[in-house]
Amino acid sequence: MKFFNIGLFLPALLLLNPTSNVWADEKFSAVSIWKELLEKKSDCVTWVSVTARIEVSSGGRSFPPSERKLEALGTVIGKDGLIVLSLNEVDPTDSILARMRSPGNVNVNYTEVQILLADGSEVPANFLLKDEDLDLAFIRPLATASNDSNPKEFLAVEYHALETPKVETLDEVVSLGKLGRNLYRKSTLQRGWVNAVIDKPRDYLVVENVTPGTPVFDRYGKWIGVTAFRKEGGRPSGVITVPAFDVMEIARQVRERTD
Repeated sequence: MKFFNIGLFLPALLLLNPTSNVWADEKFSAVSIWKELLEKKSDCVTWVSVTARIEVSSGGRSFPPSERKLEALGTVIGKDGLIVLSLNEVDPTDSILARMRSPGNVNVNYTEVQILLADGSEVPANFLLKDEDLDLAFIRPLATASNDSNPKEFLAVEYHALETPKVETLDEVVSLGKLGRNLYRKSTLQRGWVNAVIDKPRDYLVVENVTPGTPVFDRYGKWIGVTAFRKEGGRPSGVITVPAFDVMEIARQVRERTD
């Protein structure tokens, strides 16, 4: 019986079937791009702190109001500090209604909104819009004093309306995020993949291993959307990624109403 040294034939096999090399190069390139995102774009994700005054009524009775402080991750989509986040992360209405034994009403008002910056400082902000259907909330820093000639410029995700990335099922993606206060709000990069592409009745993606409020990027580092909750019967039933185009279209409407 004769034995062959596979090492002698391996170079020839790679020449005959170079796809393995191409695949490896693509993987290496994507990882390099993602690491660069973490290094240069991590501040396009920020923590947002809100203080909510909650009023609950049920069965003709009104309960004493209470306050709750909540924190959530948001994605900066404008250099002026316009931020989009998951509404469910800063609005406890759904969780309160789910615990009530009888139908009732919940009214949430925000007494304080702060953008928590990487250097530990806080920027006062206010709510501009709450989109309950898409589970999105938009906030922006309060207008600076008229004598402030150098308003703060935020690092925002890059968006090009004419360059819409094509995303398919099983595509690998990443999302930028930040750890909580107990872990020093360190920036993170979560690797995931697209489980499904939904186009009816609305466009959105089902992406594995993502956090609500964070931006998702494709293998080329292009921003493809923001993670939020999919609601059913007014309550969260799953996590989805709202396409960047839809997010920016709502942001455009927000600016038209508030500028």
